[in-house]
Amino acid sequence: MVSIDINFSLVIQIINYLLVIILLNVLLYRPIRGIIRERREKFDGFENEISRLTQRADQAVSDLETRLNEARREGFVQKDQIKNQGLDEEKAILSAAGDEAEADIQKIRDQVVSEINSAREALQGELGVFSKEFAQKILGRSLS
Repeated sequence: MVSIDINFSLVIQIINYLLVIILLNVLLYRPIRGIIRERREKFDGFENEISRLTQRADQAVSDLETRLNEARREGFVQKDQIKNQGLDEEKAILSAAGDEAEADIQKIRDQVVSEINSAREALQGELGVFSKEFAQKILGRSLS
Protein backbone atom coordinates (compact mmCIF):
# COMPACT_ATOMS: atom_id res chain seq x y z
CA MET A 1 0.00 0.00 0.00
CA VAL A 2 0.95 3.55 -0.64
CA SER A 3 1.59 5.76 2.23
CA ILE A 4 1.51 9.53 2.13
CA ASP A 5 3.99 11.35 4.25
CA ILE A 6 3.25 14.89 5.19
CA ASN A 7 6.46 16.83 5.09
CA PHE A 8 7.92 20.09 3.90
CA SER A 9 7.57 19.22 0.19
CA LEU A 10 3.79 19.14 0.63
CA VAL A 11 3.85 22.72 1.87
CA ILE A 12 6.02 23.71 -1.13
CA GLN A 13 3.58 21.90 -3.45
CA ILE A 14 0.62 23.79 -1.91
CA ILE A 15 2.46 27.12 -2.19
CA ASN A 16 3.45 26.26 -5.78
CA TYR A 17 -0.19 25.36 -6.57
CA LEU A 18 -1.45 28.62 -5.08
CA LEU A 19 1.19 30.62 -7.00
CA VAL A 20 0.19 28.92 -10.27
CA ILE A 21 -3.50 29.68 -9.58
CA ILE A 22 -2.68 33.33 -8.79
CA LEU A 23 -0.45 33.66 -11.87
CA LEU A 24 -3.02 31.98 -14.12
CA ASN A 25 -5.73 34.23 -12.69
CA VAL A 26 -3.64 37.38 -13.26
CA LEU A 27 -2.16 36.43 -16.64
CA LEU A 28 -4.93 34.36 -18.23
CA TYR A 29 -8.35 34.38 -16.56
CA ARG A 30 -8.68 38.12 -15.86
CA PRO A 31 -7.81 39.18 -19.45
CA ILE A 32 -10.16 36.53 -20.86
CA ARG A 33 -12.95 37.63 -18.49
CA GLY A 34 -12.25 41.25 -19.50
CA ILE A 35 -12.47 40.35 -23.19
CA ILE A 36 -15.68 38.39 -22.58
CA ARG A 37 -17.13 41.36 -20.62
CA GLU A 38 -16.17 43.79 -23.42
CA ARG A 39 -17.77 41.51 -26.02
CA ARG A 40 -20.91 41.22 -23.92
CA GLU A 41 -21.01 45.02 -23.59
CA LYS A 42 -20.50 45.38 -27.36
CA PHE A 43 -23.29 42.88 -28.06
CA ASP A 44 -25.56 44.67 -25.61
CA GLY A 45 -24.69 47.95 -27.35
CA PHE A 46 -25.37 46.36 -30.73
CA GLU A 47 -28.70 45.02 -29.51
CA ASN A 48 -29.62 48.45 -28.15
CA GLU A 49 -28.57 50.06 -31.45
CA ILE A 50 -30.55 47.48 -33.43
CA SER A 51 -33.57 48.09 -31.24
CA ARG A 52 -33.23 51.87 -31.63
CA LEU A 53 -32.79 51.63 -35.41
CA THR A 54 -35.73 49.24 -35.68
CA GLN A 55 -37.89 51.71 -33.78
CA ARG A 56 -36.72 54.54 -36.05
CA ALA A 57 -37.45 52.45 -39.14
CA ASP A 58 -40.91 51.56 -37.81
CA GLN A 59 -41.56 55.22 -37.04
CA ALA A 60 -40.36 56.22 -40.53
CA VAL A 61 -42.64 53.62 -42.12
CA SER A 62 -45.54 54.83 -39.98
CA ASP A 63 -44.85 58.47 -40.91
CA LEU A 64 -44.58 57.52 -44.59
CA GLU A 65 -47.89 55.65 -44.48
CA THR A 66 -49.52 58.62 -42.74
CA ARG A 67 -48.21 61.06 -45.35
CA LEU A 68 -49.22 58.68 -48.14
CA ASN A 69 -52.76 58.40 -46.77
CA GLU A 70 -52.94 62.19 -46.40
CA ALA A 71 -51.70 62.63 -49.98
CA ARG A 72 -54.33 60.16 -51.20
CA ARG A 73 -57.03 62.04 -49.30
CA GLU A 74 -55.86 65.35 -50.79
CA GLY A 75 -55.76 63.76 -54.24
CA PHE A 76 -59.35 62.56 -53.90
CA VAL A 77 -60.45 66.00 -52.69
CA GLN A 78 -58.67 67.71 -55.58
CA LYS A 79 -60.11 65.18 -58.04
CA ASP A 80 -63.62 65.89 -56.75
CA GLN A 81 -63.02 69.65 -56.97
CA ILE A 82 -61.74 69.38 -60.54
CA LYS A 83 -64.66 67.11 -61.45
CA ASN A 84 -67.14 69.59 -59.95
CA GLN A 85 -65.45 72.47 -61.78
CA GLY A 86 -65.71 70.50 -65.02
CA LEU A 87 -69.40 69.82 -64.41
CA ASP A 88 -70.01 73.52 -63.67
CA GLU A 89 -68.19 74.52 -66.85
CA GLU A 90 -70.15 71.91 -68.80
CA LYS A 91 -73.42 73.34 -67.46
CA ALA A 92 -72.32 76.88 -68.33
CA ILE A 93 -71.28 75.87 -71.86
CA LEU A 94 -74.50 73.92 -72.43
CA SER A 95 -76.57 76.81 -71.07
CA ALA A 96 -74.75 79.29 -73.32
CA ALA A 97 -75.17 76.98 -76.31
CA GLY A 98 -78.88 76.54 -75.51
CA ASP A 99 -79.35 80.30 -75.23
CA GLU A 100 -77.50 80.84 -78.50
CA ALA A 101 -79.54 78.13 -80.24
CA GLU A 102 -82.77 79.65 -78.87
CA ALA A 103 -81.70 83.06 -80.16
CA ASP A 104 -80.86 81.57 -83.58
CA ILE A 105 -84.24 79.76 -83.70
CA GLN A 106 -86.08 82.96 -82.77
CA LYS A 107 -84.12 84.86 -85.42
CA ILE A 108 -85.01 82.27 -88.07
CA ARG A 109 -88.68 82.32 -86.98
CA ASP A 110 -88.75 86.08 -87.25
CA GLN A 111 -87.14 85.86 -90.69
CA VAL A 112 -89.67 83.22 -91.85
CA VAL A 113 -92.59 85.33 -90.54
CA SER A 114 -91.14 88.34 -92.33
CA GLU A 115 -90.77 86.39 -95.59
CA ILE A 116 -94.34 85.01 -95.25
CA ASN A 117 -95.69 88.53 -94.71
CA SER A 118 -93.77 89.91 -97.68
CA ALA A 119 -94.95 86.98 -99.86
CA ARG A 120 -98.52 87.56 -98.64
CA GLU A 121 -98.29 91.26 -99.50
CA ALA A 122 -96.86 90.42 -102.93
CA LEU A 123 -99.66 87.93 -103.54
CA GLN A 124 -102.27 90.44 -102.28
CA GLY A 125 -101.06 92.88 -104.91
CA GLU A 126 -101.36 90.30 -107.67
CA LEU A 127 -104.60 88.76 -106.35
CA GLY A 128 -106.75 90.89 -108.65
CA VAL A 129 -104.81 89.85 -111.70
CA PHE A 130 -104.83 86.18 -110.74
CA SER A 131 -108.53 86.14 -109.95
CA LYS A 132 -109.35 87.80 -113.27
CA GLU A 133 -107.22 85.28 -115.19
CA PHE A 134 -108.73 82.41 -113.19
CA ALA A 135 -112.24 83.55 -113.89
CA GLN A 136 -111.46 83.91 -117.58
CA LYS A 137 -110.11 80.40 -117.74
CA ILE A 138 -113.13 78.95 -115.93
CA LEU A 139 -115.61 80.88 -117.97
CA GLY A 140 -113.63 80.48 -121.14
CA ARG A 141 -114.12 84.06 -122.19
CA SER A 142 -112.55 87.44 -121.62
CA LEU A 143 -113.91 89.65 -118.82
CA SER A 144 -112.70 93.01 -119.92
